[in-house]
Amino acid sequence: MPEVRIKTLPPPHGGKLVERVVRDPQMARKLMEKCSAVYDIKPTLFKGNPVRNVYREIMSVCYGFFSPVEGSMTKADLESVLEKRRLTSGWVFPYPILFDVSEEDFKKLGVGAGDWLLLRLKGEPFAILEIEEVYEIVPGDVAVRTFGTPEKNPEVVKVPFDQKHTGYNIYCSLNPIILAGKYTIINEPKLRPPFDRFWYPPKRAREEFEKRGWTTVIAHQTRNVPHTGHEALMKNAAYIGDVKPSDGIVVNAIVGAKRIGDFPDEAIVEGHEMVHLAGYIKPERHLVTFTLWDMRYGNPIESLIHAVIRQNMGISFHMFGRDHAALGEYYDIFATQILWSKGIPSFGFEEPPYMVDGGFYIRPQNIEEFWFCPKCKEFAYSANCNHKGIYSRYSGSFIRGLINEGVMPPPEIYRPEVYKVVVKWWQKFGYPFNNEKYLKEREERLEVDLPHMELPAHLKK
Repeated sequence: MPEVRIKTLPPPHGGKLVERVVRDPQMARKLMEKCSAVYDIKPTLFKGNPVRNVYREIMSVCYGFFSPVEGSMTKADLESVLEKRRLTSGWVFPYPILFDVSEEDFKKLGVGAGDWLLLRLKGEPFAILEIEEVYEIVPGDVAVRTFGTPEKNPEVVKVPFDQKHTGYNIYCSLNPIILAGKYTIINEPKLRPPFDRFWYPPKRAREEFEKRGWTTVIAHQTRNVPHTGHEALMKNAAYIGDVKPSDGIVVNAIVGAKRIGDFPDEAIVEGHEMVHLAGYIKPERHLVTFTLWDMRYGNPIESLIHAVIRQNMGISFHMFGRDHAALGEYYDIFATQILWSKGIPSFGFEEPPYMVDGGFYIRPQNIEEFWFCPKCKEFAYSANCNHKGIYSRYSGSFIRGLINEGVMPPPEIYRPEVYKVVVKWWQKFGYPFNNEKYLKEREERLEVDLPHMELPAHLKK
């Protein structure tokens, strides 16, 4: 009798799900008593505009999205990540996760290795950093080594990174002093609407999958309001599975500071929600979630953080499309597919990331693209459709251009119910896309509020 394979949710990356959130107020007070200084979290600015807020990284670490990472990286881990895309423990991890402070703030704090630092957000205690090590970086060097160069990474890097690239600017704009150590949230934030109903950290996501009876799940990465091409992608990609199509399609939106011209995050999560509310995909098979992360637009490198996040959530498969999580023409448009189909040796992958030691259980679905074919009269997969030259490719940039001109996209491109979501937030903010005003205001309101918590007496001085 042939063996029957029964799929279960993949284990967390690193083998154990990190959760560093204290929910007992008495324990929180005891931990605060051990702190020797207070630091108010500030956004990372580039030319006066917020491009990153370390609070989002702290949230993603402490709720397990970035397992097995537990805090700000030591110098050894940073070097290992930049050289090999591995933590010193051997687990694949693509990006530096760092708590940076200016030289001036470091002198004022008067802290060092062995001290605990209380981190305050929106005027309230938020988290603790147990300082293990203090070291200096050269931000520009970290930026270059994070994304690669045409000389060192000729397989996929086409042109040098510069200040037109948001992720490059994030690392160039870091402060030079790094405080390394574990984070612990001691005052659990409350997610603001509309984000509160899409908050599925890994532990909760896994519980939701089990509740729904899902054992195979496929992820759709997004930073856009969905057009009908995205919808076709989700519906068709979900046919991957074990002995049947995937039980569930999980949209995991990246919520955080993004480039000017992207959609507001509120419109993104509600736009994807509308896909199932309007009945275009069954609600029983479709779940909209998000992760707090200021996008680095790193194409193949970004695909690795996506694999970390989604495997930790319990997701089995991941869609990787053309120009995945990319910005500009820095990388080959199929760089992510190259990584996940044969590897990129110069980035430390002689084989695909699911075949290397310390790699992933999550499996890729490398997809070319879907276009609307007037001959087929449907959204057709480019590897199947033979009507090249007459198809229409509806890119996010093309659709944003229509909306920016006040033109409602036709229903073949945009579901009218989804377009209404765009208009709703357009009316709310006064503009359909991110601009300087939106980025600055969102860093004041953030995605969370924090309950009031009194500081210990020794920290009020």
